[in-house]
Amino acid sequence: MAKVFECADAGVPCRARIAGESKEEVLQQAVEHAREKHGVELTQSSTLANYARSLIHDEGEPAGKG
Repeated sequence: MAKVFECADAGVPCRARIAGESKEEVLQQAVEHAREKHGVELTQSSTLANYARSLIHDEGEPAGKG
C-alpha cells in the first residue's frame, strides 16, 4: 500500500501530496519539498523530522494512523 504525506496535515497552507512505496521514500521527498517550496530544512531538527515522519500514513487512512 502506498504511503502518503500531505503538507496540510502539518498545518501548512499547501496542497502538496507526496506518495511513495515506503515511509523513507516519502520522507525524502517531503524533505526536498519543504526545502524548495517552504524554505524549511527538516533535517536540521530531529523534532521536525519526527513530526513529518509521524504524518506519513497509508493511502486512504487519516494522518497519524499509518
